[in-house]
Amino acid sequence: MVIGCSGGADSVALVRALHHLRHQPSSDPPTGFLTLAHFNHATRGEESDHDETFVRALADQLELPFVGQRSDQTDLRDEESLRKMRLRFLKETAEQQGARYVAVAHSSDDNVETVLHHLLRGTGPTGLAGIRPYRSLGQDAVLIRPLLSVSRDCIRTALRSIEQSWCEDSSNTSRDYRRNWIRHELIPLIQSKYPDATEAISRAAVTQRDWVRSIESMAEDWRTQHVDVGDAVVIHCDVETDAPVIITAMQQLWSIQAWPMQSMSQTHWQRIYQFVSATQTGVCMLPGAIRMESADGCVVLKCGG
Repeated sequence: MVIGCSGGADSVALVRALHHLRHQPSSDPPTGFLTLAHFNHATRGEESDHDETFVRALADQLELPFVGQRSDQTDLRDEESLRKMRLRFLKETAEQQGARYVAVAHSSDDNVETVLHHLLRGTGPTGLAGIRPYRSLGQDAVLIRPLLSVSRDCIRTALRSIEQSWCEDSSNTSRDYRRNWIRHELIPLIQSKYPDATEAISRAAVTQRDWVRSIESMAEDWRTQHVDVGDAVVIHCDVETDAPVIITAMQQLWSIQAWPMQSMSQTHWQRIYQFVSATQTGVCMLPGAIRMESADGCVVLKCGG
């Protein structure tokens, strides 16, 4: 298993917890391996380097292998680009190490922030389900989030109880990032009127996730029957299937094709549904230079056209 560790409280707690579990008394010796992986974005100067040094020292203390990488694109600042770089690094590290699992430390607070962020962007059911507890990462690895049901406060309390230090990322206090505004401004405002709001949002996300799983299963069956992938993607029009199934199938297709998802809004997904259900025809350009055209009872998608 590869553990993504930034040096922050959440990821340090994840490292300590998994290391502890692996070394529990047992009649059998521990199997498998744990590797700490740290990606240095180098966006905070000496602070970024200090975080890397801290994680490397933690790996040495626990006698765990360490893999680190420093970004050569220090001018990047937007959250999505930074996230993609980290995931690419973790995927490559898992491949190099032969790891089946990659563990990252998202908390229940992260999940609430994600749900609110998606809601404000006008997301659909998948976005309102929040962060997935696990998902595929490439062909052979699975990304898991073991702390997703644990609160940020609980994590810090646990670390203090074992006198384990961690790093504080100064960029987490900046209001330049939308997620930080949600964390420091919006959520406290909501809690001033609804004290149990974060727990309620977490419960709603879990319920939504169950519904999404059912829709995803139907969408996968629909995609198998209606979508042909070649030089272009050909979708056979369907006037009977409901929008949630078709839109979810299209989101699955985007993921498989590695087309850009971040710029796709609910309006774009609805437009695709209108083409597939034959309620709209013509030509439409989608984010990522993807051309959509209706032709002879089909919808043709081509990237770069």
